[in-house]
Amino acid sequence: MNRTIKGIKQNGEEVWFSPQELRASELNAWQGWTCSVGQKNIAIDENGNMQGGDCGIGGNLGNIYGEFRIPNKDEWHVCPLKHCSCFFDIGVRKFSKDENSKFYSFEDPNLPLKFEWFLSSKCNYECWYCPKDYHSKLPHKNSTDNVMKGLDNLFNKLRGKTFTMGFWGGEPTLFPGYIEICKKINNYGSRVFTTTNGSRSVAFYTKLINYSCISLSVHQQFFDEKRMINNIKAILEEKRKIKTKNWLMIRLMVAPGSLSYWKIFLKKLETEVPKFTQEAKVTLNSLVGLSDDLSEWTDNIMEGYTSKELEILTKYGRLTEK
Repeated sequence: MNRTIKGIKQNGEEVWFSPQELRASELNAWQGWTCSVGQKNIAIDENGNMQGGDCGIGGNLGNIYGEFRIPNKDEWHVCPLKHCSCFFDIGVRKFSKDENSKFYSFEDPNLPLKFEWFLSSKCNYECWYCPKDYHSKLPHKNSTDNVMKGLDNLFNKLRGKTFTMGFWGGEPTLFPGYIEICKKINNYGSRVFTTTNGSRSVAFYTKLINYSCISLSVHQQFFDEKRMINNIKAILEEKRKIKTKNWLMIRLMVAPGSLSYWKIFLKKLETEVPKFTQEAKVTLNSLVGLSDDLSEWTDNIMEGYTSKELEILTKYGRLTEK
């Protein structure tokens, strides 16, 4: 279990958590807390608009294709949300002024400057738990040339300071020239994280792992088991061959009632993919709810999980019975 977030209790005791543990156990209830959102986590939408945090609480920061700014370390915000449900925001420093709060602060102390770019809403899946605008069949709103120019603007603003860039969507790997975009960021000296549904070819992913960490979001409703297993096997073989530090993560999207299915699939991976347990990370991801019009996620965990499911999700990765 990758426990990267340090919680400090009022008595000074330190407790470490994974993001999944915080969300599944609802310890991410930070309404009224003071948060550093935007200092280290900047979200970019498919039109290039930038804001502090995926939640936007850090405010409008400009546009990557024009003028924008990077917040300084003195900019803090009071969280208005009942829960912090986005993994992109959950690790930034936040603290409570309430002496009755069990915890005083939470923070991933090794968090780098991070950007998360919603590259395109175009997607070849239509998952029922994603907002309707996140799986569009319309053309991309931007071009490869514009994205490259936006990256040049970012490089000029940072003046050599390194960062991590996460691309998501939609399905970002459908964007034209995607691997060249990742390569450009590598050449600047920074790392890329790609969130993908794993539907591209073996050839595509074995090339991508050279330039990006890969987070495979596995969606029960749409994914092809054989293709996914072959892709995972090939990515790990390529990782060993080129000796890259780029990691592979398998994110099982666990809807209420689906744990038994994922237990069987994980066993297949352990059986059919050499060195799977040693070389790939696996996470169980609880889902969050959708608004009534299906246009956006809420800040609450999805309804319908049993207490046992929540217990296992909180344990993060344990698919065996206690």
